[in-house]
Amino acid sequence: MPNVVKGSKQERMIVVPHRPIRRLVIGAAIGLCVLVSTVGGAYYGFTRGVDAQSAELMARGELDAMLQAVSAENEELRRRIALAQREGEVDQRAAQEVSGELNALQHRLAELESDVQYYRQVVSEQTGSTGLMISRFDLTPTDKANTKRYKLVLRQQDADGDTYLEGRVNVTLAGRQSGQLKRLALREVSSEQDEDAIRLRFKYFQNVEGEIVVPDGFVPEKIEISAVAEAPVAKRVDQEFEWGK
Repeated sequence: MPNVVKGSKQERMIVVPHRPIRRLVIGAAIGLCVLVSTVGGAYYGFTRGVDAQSAELMARGELDAMLQAVSAENEELRRRIALAQREGEVDQRAAQEVSGELNALQHRLAELESDVQYYRQVVSEQTGSTGLMISRFDLTPTDKANTKRYKLVLRQQDADGDTYLEGRVNVTLAGRQSGQLKRLALREVSSEQDEDAIRLRFKYFQNVEGEIVVPDGFVPEKIEISAVAEAPVAKRVDQEFEWGK
């Protein structure tokens, strides 16, 4: 029997499984999350109204470097998951959870890469026109009933990097309800918006994005966009996009 000093504090010991690869996988997943968040944060400010400093950041290629780091971390995470699964050191449920997170991060990474490429092209492109334009509008399905995600990009053509474009944009969901034509303002179907007219202020471009939830009984047909620039050049742009299936 081991000697125990009377009155000494006895520490309780807990035995836990030693799973180094599992910790590596989880650590890699966390690292990938941080990298994706870093890239997302870097281009978020850029898309909300690009300023000269952000444009310089793009020109220096720092976003390229971050994207390469994310891609490398992504591949390393995939390798570690495969290794852990082969050695049986990650139970099936944990592996599924990590794989699910990986798939979500890969999807987000692909979106970021596409957006960064598009924004870089916008900054470097020379056009013969000036003023406000609707550069891009996307509608993508979600896993929620009667819900689509929207993304509108408004652009200042021939931007000099110093002058702000100011104005407003109205987005309307047009369709039918009970056989009658009906138009719904974006704020009525999207929780991300609380005003009919969305204010614009940017040097290169500005994003407007969120989710549209279609009310019961309403059959959507198209999206109507009306954008007005007040400065530096007064201009109005109207465009329609089919809702699709």
